[in-house]
Amino acid sequence: MDTTEREDDPVVKEIPVYLSKTLADKLFIIQYPAYVKDNYPNAIFSKTFVKPENQKIRMELTMDTSDKHSYDYYMGKQLALKTDGKSTENDEIVFDNGLMDKIVLTSERTLSDCSNFAVGIFQDDELHITPLKSMLHMKLQCDYLDENDKHARDGTKNIGEDDDEEEDNATPVKVTFARHLPDNLKKLQEQSFQHHNKKSQEERWMHTNYIPIYDIQAESTRMEMFCSSADESINNLDLGQINYLRLLVPQLSECYLQSTSEDQIDLHHILTLPLLDQIRKIMKQVRIISFAKLCEILSPEQDTITILKYLQQVAMLVQGNWVVNSELIYPKDSLSPQNSTSEFMCRTRDYILLLFTEHQYLNRKMISSVIKLPSEEISQIFAELGTYESRKGWQLKEPLNWDFCKRYSEIVERQQIFWDAKRKYLREIMEAQNQPPQRQRRKSNRESLGSENEERNVGRGRKSVKESSVPDNDGAITESAKHKKSRSRKISETT
Repeated sequence: MDTTEREDDPVVKEIPVYLSKTLADKLFIIQYPAYVKDNYPNAIFSKTFVKPENQKIRMELTMDTSDKHSYDYYMGKQLALKTDGKSTENDEIVFDNGLMDKIVLTSERTLSDCSNFAVGIFQDDELHITPLKSMLHMKLQCDYLDENDKHARDGTKNIGEDDDEEEDNATPVKVTFARHLPDNLKKLQEQSFQHHNKKSQEERWMHTNYIPIYDIQAESTRMEMFCSSADESINNLDLGQINYLRLLVPQLSECYLQSTSEDQIDLHHILTLPLLDQIRKIMKQVRIISFAKLCEILSPEQDTITILKYLQQVAMLVQGNWVVNSELIYPKDSLSPQNSTSEFMCRTRDYILLLFTEHQYLNRKMISSVIKLPSEEISQIFAELGTYESRKGWQLKEPLNWDFCKRYSEIVERQQIFWDAKRKYLREIMEAQNQPPQRQRRKSNRESLGSENEERNVGRGRKSVKESSVPDNDGAITESAKHKKSRSRKISETT
């Protein structure tokens, strides 16, 4: 900001800001569907439920069935009859009065992380803010229509059943055992939609009491959003303007903005995760980065030794820079856009990185001559890792970092051992693939005919050998040679 701009924009008023933490873990913002002024505040909430762990809310609002302008009495009765008419004793009655006299609202999260949001109250020239727990969007829930369809399907199924069928038929019971999964697969499974849905279904609804907005208890709860005098603490802002602005709005790194990954994730959300997950997700986004740039993205409070410890678990050192592991780019049992297996893609990418540890520039012919992979796949790997320079080839995006190699020599030696083992492994795999299959020797027709004639004359052959055998060795050799000549003569006559 220029000096002239600061002079033209003077400070008009200073307002003290107070942070109240009394309702920090209990404050929600709820957005109702089709909001009409003074509609929901004056609505009658018959029942309210909550799931604290999954942060879900369920509300049942009473409908005005006496208003003929906004309510169809006949249709409400038909819906109640179809919903509860065929219910059994074990089924819960949805509409107690035989009339659709209520609507149900359930919540969904609008944001996965609300740690940087707060609700403020401005009063008496003071701003009191309270951190927000979550933001929920309420939607109309019509699960009773699903129950109606379920009863209809069950009825159709029962019509086709035979009444004389025995009830106590033996049915096979299938027993399954959960296999032990590694920690990385467990974390991926916990992030899936099926896991969150199952976890939400397992948690029971807790019944709560709704307090009207104008009630004294609601008013006393709103007073807790003001910071009490005992909680006051003065924070001397001794930061400069640029550092204070970066603290409020963290700047994204240039390498993160230029990420080639298709599944971009908000960096502000990533920085709220544990350190190992932060490094893993950042490396998946940037593909290759220097250690100095990675530390700029992470919080300055993080320890360098801890960062290096976690970094070696998810990345490899190439020319002094860190490249994400191939297994994170191509998960197991997945396919590439060209239908190449993940194992083959990881092997190809590791081979390219291995060559980058030995050469500064590479070209596609060096790879295609060794690994048979479509040119599109090889070009994609090169595009994620480096830049192309005419007449030289592909080079890594990050320049050779000698400073890191000199500063952390132990890590460099450890990574060198890793690449030596990787080189040996890839060489064995490629030699096994390039080795031609052993061909079995086929018998010729001449040998097969000879064996047949030999079987025919086996009796005579044995007899001649016995008759012509002599005790001395010379005679035995001579007679056996004569027998072989006679046998070959017979074979030639036969052929």
